[in-house]
Amino acid sequence: MTGPKTGPLGLRAPKGKRQYAVGVARSQQILETARELFGLHGYRGASMRDIATKVGLSLPGLLHYFPSKEALLEAVLQERDDVDVPWFEETWLEIGSFRQAVRELVRRNMSAPGVLRLFVTLSAEATDPSHPAHTYFQERYRDSREIFARTLALAQERGEISAHAQGTVLIAVMDGLQIQWLLDSDFDMLGELDRYLETITVPTRKGKRSR
Repeated sequence: MTGPKTGPLGLRAPKGKRQYAVGVARSQQILETARELFGLHGYRGASMRDIATKVGLSLPGLLHYFPSKEALLEAVLQERDDVDVPWFEETWLEIGSFRQAVRELVRRNMSAPGVLRLFVTLSAEATDPSHPAHTYFQERYRDSREIFARTLALAQERGEISAHAQGTVLIAVMDGLQIQWLLDSDFDMLGELDRYLETITVPTRKGKRSR
């Protein structure tokens, strides 16, 4: 059992309640297969038996790694967050621009539309309190609001964005733009993101905004 990975800026506080194994080749294979099938057929349309068959395991063998379909779904979703947060922190440090790091994160999401579609679909389905991912998404958005608040506070401290920028609004902008892009691949998501980021970016000393 491991908690979320923490990047160099420490934006995410360590947590230790996510109960799944990482770093084991078979577990990773199961996660990748589940992500693929959930993305193709939806959570309810992909069965544990389908996943087990595709990775060459019996159903009891699959249950040895993930004791329930709900546990497997949570692992698939949590893995995305465990990777994205430290990746963003490292990218921000490397590029030296909060605005550009956000843009690169969205570009990265665009390179994996299946994963993005799975997240968007499940987050909408999980608004139903009876959905197995309901609690997960409740906790995820609480965590995200805290992480984005710390992220923006650091960006403000560095003089990169204005004091009026709010993490909840940035979350809403990114989620909303991603939905529109999934519905229409011709939608200029990066262009619209740039237009929003322009409103919260602090001008540089040369009078230009950071890119």
